[in-house]
Amino acid sequence: ARATAQMSIFAFSDIVRYQASKATVRAAEADRAATNDDVSTQVARAYLAAQRADASLAAADADVALAETLLKEAEDEKNAGSGTGIEVTRARVQLLNQKQLQLVARNDRHRSHLQLLRAMNVALDVPVELEAPLGYQEAAKPEFEAQRQTALEHRSDYKAQLHREETARLSSSSVTFERLPSVVGFADYGTIGSSLNHTFPTRTYGLEVKVPIFDGGRRDERRVETQSQLRTAAATTKDLRQQIELDIRLAMDSLDSAGQQVKVAEEALGLAESELAQARRRYAAGVSNSIEVTDAQTRLTRARDNQIAALFAYNLARVDLAQATGTIRQFVQ
Repeated sequence: ARATAQMSIFAFSDIVRYQASKATVRAAEADRAATNDDVSTQVARAYLAAQRADASLAAADADVALAETLLKEAEDEKNAGSGTGIEVTRARVQLLNQKQLQLVARNDRHRSHLQLLRAMNVALDVPVELEAPLGYQEAAKPEFEAQRQTALEHRSDYKAQLHREETARLSSSSVTFERLPSVVGFADYGTIGSSLNHTFPTRTYGLEVKVPIFDGGRRDERRVETQSQLRTAAATTKDLRQQIELDIRLAMDSLDSAGQQVKVAEEALGLAESELAQARRRYAAGVSNSIEVTDAQTRLTRARDNQIAALFAYNLARVDLAQATGTIRQFVQ
């Protein structure tokens, strides 16, 4: 009976392959972090959608309350002899239109709350109450270079791609290092003799240096393959870096545009409220009819919708910028 063992003691290619495997592990960890960032982005978007739905329902409730008040005023004017039946009918039609929009807004709010619960992986029968309404927080205009540097330092998908490129580079190097000599340890132990009662042990052990000479071209084929993989990984890294810059620029442009839209929408809302107040005074004084009031009411509704849309676009641009710079988890916290 004999036992033989052989083990690689030192080989440059084995060391580099081990380093490549560690880079692969780091890439997998970065991929997991990138997945967490994607989940945070989805939750943030769902939360903003829920805020917008709440604001739309609140605006619809205000529109219904206003329509009821205007209907009451039209009925009072008719009873006093200074109004007509068509004005009352017009006010009732406007009230029904607003109630229909209110029903749509209520259904949208319920659906957005369900989608938020699903994004958070929470039971769908849990009641939802948002901490704050959809609002506007003006901030200093971000600098592109600072945002780009932040993205290169924090984007998990970019880190994962860098680790994959490192893996490809080390794998290519390991094939090249296979041409270098390696040190192998060996040992052999067993018994010899003419019978089981007449045996004695023998052993052999030592070190040997292996020098690769010819392998039929297989090493060159692997070298070409790994170099191709390295070029592909490098091209992917370059493309991702350019995509990061594009994401940041688009998010910054959207943030700047949405901020201006919020200011314009707030001014338009104030003017629409003032117009409606003036139209109601003119109608009460008998110098105009209810058409002027209805038109002002419609423009007020549109101004409220424009303000909600602008606020949503602004906050969504903030989420997009946080995602582009890899700081989405800090942003949602």
